[in-house]
Amino acid sequence: MNPREPIDPALRRFLDEQAAASQGPVQTAEDARARMLRQLHSRVFSFLPNAVTSRDVVIDQEGVRGLAARVYTPPARDGVALPVLVYLHGGGWVAGSVETHDPFCRLLAQLAGVMLVSLEYSRAPEHPFPKAIGEAEAAVSWVAEHAGAWGGDPALLALGGDSAGANLAAVAANRLALRKDAPRLKALALLYPVTDHPSAHHGSYAENATGYGLEANAMRWYWEQYAPGADPGNPEISPLRHMLLPPLPPTLVTTAEYDVLRDEGIAYARFLKAAGVNVTHIHAPDMHHNFAVGPSSVARFPQSERAAGEMAAWLRTTLAAR
Repeated sequence: MNPREPIDPALRRFLDEQAAASQGPVQTAEDARARMLRQLHSRVFSFLPNAVTSRDVVIDQEGVRGLAARVYTPPARDGVALPVLVYLHGGGWVAGSVETHDPFCRLLAQLAGVMLVSLEYSRAPEHPFPKAIGEAEAAVSWVAEHAGAWGGDPALLALGGDSAGANLAAVAANRLALRKDAPRLKALALLYPVTDHPSAHHGSYAENATGYGLEANAMRWYWEQYAPGADPGNPEISPLRHMLLPPLPPTLVTTAEYDVLRDEGIAYARFLKAAGVNVTHIHAPDMHHNFAVGPSSVARFPQSERAAGEMAAWLRTTLAAR
């Protein structure tokens, strides 16, 4: 690995401000959710595109009833059907929602020129592993059936997510690839994904344990809420432990130097490459865990803006042709 670069000074100030404003470690699911909403409501989003429209829909089919989602649509391109991205928000499987990720989803839909469907999957601890995986898998099939009516092209279908949402996306993509009746994904986008259980002792858990936003103990707590007592080697919670990957579409993996999830994200990019997957890996050497999605990060840091642009460009290229 290349020598560790100094953290961005502006990011260091931002993280210190966040730490000072926090009320200590997260103790409950309600606290985790409230903190994410407080951060959202404290921000000003003057940089967001106004041309993207949104509608709330309900996914209702066998196996998944009454699951909410939000569909973002950028301006039409002379009647050409848009590629479609199903997106799974982060938040440790516990926090996060369509609402907390609304600014980023609007921005990505505009930059990438995709119809983006953000899923309100069931969260832990009320709904632990594996419920959200099944919802994500079913949602992809449902979106493939309905996107055409909204101006989307189901033949140009992608799946993505950040952090815990990227974990769900990775596992759901594996499931879909094994099903003969499932829609074919053209792209898989994983932003600083959770790919391995903390018991694997990846070095970044120790190196970035505190002071960088997502702390190691907090990540362990999230795991306890999502998959209590689960086998760490189960590839449905730790996709890095998969013995034999199914054929997967071109995949984007982003990682950040100052992130407890850094090493497992890098390891997953290498794991996919070794399995023959077409992988694009973007690494931010001076940024933190949520650098690409956090709306305030996009507003404050050029690295975040650049990462959003690179992800959008990759989606445009990968979803350009059938």
